[in-house]
Amino acid sequence: MRSIVVTGAAGFVGGHLVRAVRERYPSAQVRGVDLRRPEHGASEADEFLVADLRGRERCAEAVAGADVVFALAANMGGIGWTHAAPAQILHDNLLISVNTVEACRLAGVRTVVYTSSACVYPESLQRSPDSAPLRETPVFPAEPDMQYGWEKLTTEILCETYRRTYGMDVKVARLHAIYGPMGGYRGLRAKSLSMLCGKVAAVPGDRGEVEVWGDGSQTRSYCYVDDCVTGLLRLAESAVDRPVNIGSEERVSIGNLVARIARVAGKEITPRYLPDKPVGPLGRVSDNALCRELLGWEPGTTLDEGLRHTYRWIEEQVAAERAGERVAR
Repeated sequence: MRSIVVTGAAGFVGGHLVRAVRERYPSAQVRGVDLRRPEHGASEADEFLVADLRGRERCAEAVAGADVVFALAANMGGIGWTHAAPAQILHDNLLISVNTVEACRLAGVRTVVYTSSACVYPESLQRSPDSAPLRETPVFPAEPDMQYGWEKLTTEILCETYRRTYGMDVKVARLHAIYGPMGGYRGLRAKSLSMLCGKVAAVPGDRGEVEVWGDGSQTRSYCYVDDCVTGLLRLAESAVDRPVNIGSEERVSIGNLVARIARVAGKEITPRYLPDKPVGPLGRVSDNALCRELLGWEPGTTLDEGLRHTYRWIEEQVAAERAGERVAR
């Protein structure tokens, strides 16, 4: 891999992936691409291109000369964002995905790794907190999670069609709830685990109350970001030609997740559940049988270990913000 491009390189997973690519392929030229520059420090890419990939010309510029493209760029966020901006998400992501895949075809990119999502799986398979783990095969009849999921599934079909029609090596990773340091922890775009860490970190003293969307019974499996990027790199290096899950099989309820975060924080936290808020599927857990078989990969970081790293980073950010506010006053 002489030339590697990571789109969405200013984002949470993209920033970690750039660092991992740099470590794994020290002689490669790495180009990061995003609509903005990274929020938490400079990118480790050799070159960083600020570009709006909704435009064909910028996509062509972004992937020019690349051997491998990791296509992570997307308008995305947590469940608050997917409910607040469904039309914007569908519009922007369709343009980004179609333009990126076509630009890679025209540029003769050797390998494309497209990051899809567990949101492609049918809602009917996720109606209970103890729903069976999601395997890669039952995607049709299609019933994805909101417009974000519909776009991801549409682009998966695009990737498969380009593979068959043009012989492109396009790989698809279905990411399941990735978390870790450097992720957003407040606002509509924040994902559930990081947002809850931020709420707990913001509680003054050693006890308090935090708002939790839903009744706490909904379940998820969270995959630590270092494990995720290792899975993406293994996928890029493999001969795999079908979608694979990149996630964790460790199921946790949201109520239990709050308790685990509180334990890491050393605080006594009382959840205030908001059952009228959107919660998404009631049970979503990854089945990793296929990625173990095809990639020899599964996450090596337990949820408790990942929480320790993630919470400490978020706690430091919250403390720094408080210090800045005191100085400003």
